[in-house]
Amino acid sequence: MSKRLSGLLFYCLVIFSLAACTDSGGDVAPTPIPGDGTAGGDTPDDPSGGSGSGEYSVAQMLTAYVDEIVLPNYAALVSSAQAMTNSEGDLYAYCDAIGTENESASRANAQDQWRALASQVQRAELHAIGPASENAFNLQYRLNSYMFGSLSTCGVDGIAALVDENFDISNRSINQRGIGALEYLLFNETLDHSCPPQASATQNWNDLSVEQRKEKRCDAAKLIAQDIAEAADAIATRWDPSGGDFRGNFLAEDSLSESLQITTDGLFYIEEGAKDAKLGNPLGIIEACSSLTCPEQIESPFSRTSLRQIINNVRAFETIFVSNEATGFDAHIVSEGFPEVAQRFVDNLSVTVALAESIDVSLSEQVQLIQTASDDAECANAFANPDSPSDRFPTCTLYGLIKRIVDDLKIDFVTIVNVSVPGGSQADND
Repeated sequence: MSKRLSGLLFYCLVIFSLAACTDSGGDVAPTPIPGDGTAGGDTPDDPSGGSGSGEYSVAQMLTAYVDEIVLPNYAALVSSAQAMTNSEGDLYAYCDAIGTENESASRANAQDQWRALASQVQRAELHAIGPASENAFNLQYRLNSYMFGSLSTCGVDGIAALVDENFDISNRSINQRGIGALEYLLFNETLDHSCPPQASATQNWNDLSVEQRKEKRCDAAKLIAQDIAEAADAIATRWDPSGGDFRGNFLAEDSLSESLQITTDGLFYIEEGAKDAKLGNPLGIIEACSSLTCPEQIESPFSRTSLRQIINNVRAFETIFVSNEATGFDAHIVSEGFPEVAQRFVDNLSVTVALAESIDVSLSEQVQLIQTASDDAECANAFANPDSPSDRFPTCTLYGLIKRIVDDLKIDFVTIVNVSVPGGSQADND
């Protein structure tokens, strides 16, 4: 019997077993992998997996993942965050321009700077592992609190009302910090506070002049931008060989199996974040939204960049999956004898990004359209049949396309790569 046929039969048996385990809600325990040290003598510098056979090396893949994706992403994120805190940068220029004829143009520049930072934050969401995930994802949520819970706009208003040189933002809740709080301060056109009348911090806020409120919001934006920059730097330093050297621990011979698992755990953000939280919940597709729609769950509503954040997530997934010709997950899957699976991922990712880039309506408008129609049947049909994009509900089609990627991730990918489905992704919510 040929090696490929034997592998195919084994693959089918594992898929059957995996499906049974997934239905029962249990994790599928990974077994030893090539390059995890069990074959003897393999290291990140030995692409043969220690056997000298020239077979695909997981160690080499993880090394490329860290050195070509994770570390450069965090370096770019730190640079972008520090630009927001630079006293010569666009945010500070806007704060100085409030009340002058340059205010509008300076604010637009600061908003562009926020968009650049938001893109870097969204790319990092796909590898929120190791240092970013410690202490219940504390550092990651300081970058972006969206997955922690709904932004407390009242809390952010309270920061703006109270901010001074002695204000300690570390005492504030996570859902009052991060890129979402910064967005609210820079994009929200309503200057009145969003707190209930009894909130003490904002009692006199609405009595302030327009210029005073803008200035205080800008001061709060500086403070939150600094907090984001410090969180980004802390993560990058922990990864750095000259800092905490999580890179060294991650690539240690006896850690490779666990490192592969947490790497793939990070990839599942495409389901939990991009598919469910950012699309399925606002559109009312998943059970987490108990109403027809849940517009309050839209990410980045003030900047109207919700779809851009999803595109950034999908592109980040694509970058990790393809990596480079020698070491991407696609190459790993091909090396295991399933080139058609690797190609299906590549094709589906390409189609998904192309559709998302073509959507010229905001997610807020799509949610409002479903609400106005008082019927989500057309949206349901759109995500159930993504091969025929809906002209009226393209975001529902987008959900269906991402779901197609996730379905392959949960069955073919985890089986071939020999990892477990993360606990929070055992079953679909739709």
